Amino acid sequence: MSQSDVVPLVLPIAIFACGAALFSHRFYVVYRGWSLREFVYKQHLPGILGTALMLFAILFASSLGWPHAIAVVLGGSAVSYLYVYVFRMWAEAALLGPALAVLLIFAMPSSS
Repeated sequence: MSQSDVVPLVLPIAIFACGAALFSHRFYVVYRGWSLREFVYKQHLPGILGTALMLFAILFASSLGWPHAIAVVLGGSAVSYLYVYVFRMWAEAALLGPALAVLLIFAMPSSS
């Protein structure tokens, strides 16, 4: 398996994980009892961006085949769970998801 075969699988998993981390960020904050002061008027923004990132990753992976889509959903969910709930890392780092999505568009294999 060459590097060009790995990139179309790893990037959608990372994008899905970023989207799931953003989607679950608000629920995690409420569960931990933290303040939502900075998102008082924009409480749904992380959820909307997270949903868009997850849909983008699934659509891209499904264009490569349904096994890729299943791997993206399972792998992205596992990475997001480890990132947010097990390691309790900084969830705002998931804002790298849109940058990864742009990188994925440029790293897309060309069909010739």
